[in-house]
Amino acid sequence: MSLSSAGVAKANLTRMISFKVLLVCHFALELLVAGSLSEQVQNSLESSSSHDNVSQPTEETSDDNLIKSPLLNNPVDGSSTGNDSVTNDTMISNATQIKKFTCLLDETQENNPTFQIVNGTTLLSVLKQNQNVTSRTQPAACHVVVFFTSWCPFSVQAAPHLNALPRGFPMMSFYAIDAYSHNSLTTMQGVMAIPSLFLYHNGKAAARYNETEYKVDLFASFITRYTGIQPIGVLNRTTADYQGPLPTSVIEQTDQWLILAWVVLFLSLVYWFTRSNLFWTLMENIRNTWREAEAQHQHID
Repeated sequence: MSLSSAGVAKANLTRMISFKVLLVCHFALELLVAGSLSEQVQNSLESSSSHDNVSQPTEETSDDNLIKSPLLNNPVDGSSTGNDSVTNDTMISNATQIKKFTCLLDETQENNPTFQIVNGTTLLSVLKQNQNVTSRTQPAACHVVVFFTSWCPFSVQAAPHLNALPRGFPMMSFYAIDAYSHNSLTTMQGVMAIPSLFLYHNGKAAARYNETEYKVDLFASFITRYTGIQPIGVLNRTTADYQGPLPTSVIEQTDQWLILAWVVLFLSLVYWFTRSNLFWTLMENIRNTWREAEAQHQHID
């Protein structure tokens, strides 16, 4: 081995040793950083667990934890975790905190109040605003309006409960409108889902029913919460409530807008396909095949 080759080998060995030393130092530094981080995490967990271990006072339930339902005369267990919001003490306490709307009550109460199914023009005429009324505390006409569709299963599910609702509030007026047939009016009123129950005060949407369940007592509680008007008597569904006026069975309808949308989609696909390279390649192949077939036929003749 020559002197120059020995120097090169020595230089390479020195570089290798230096590189290994750098790797060992880097690995040791990573271990130190990881150890400090784990120690900090452990300390934070211990501090949080010490706060969580503080004992919470337990609530004792007794037989005195009974409240009177505003709709029913029977005592209801206030500690119940059922879905009936009328028996929910949290909702009752929240209802007392809501600043209620003052409604002008109809003196001529109907013997059999019910929902009136109207069109968009009639509903807009009903929801006229009195310019002199500027706040919710001023008396004004109150209307309950439900937006529904006959082909919606949720509207059909809520229909018997809605049909029973006007009997408890004969001093108020109730209207229903087909949201599908009056799509523009529905959008203008801010309807986001079907069915939607609104309380209008002075022609303006004052409150919207936001519960996930459709029950007559929940609907009545909604009206009482925002108006302070208590229902008359006990609200129960009857066989007549399944006869209307809101439909209680799904009615199949042909969605013309959906058909039109499919036609437009199909025509759009055909148009863009005719402008693609694939379409012209296929057309050229068809022309070539046609010319070859004609040439072969002439040759046979």
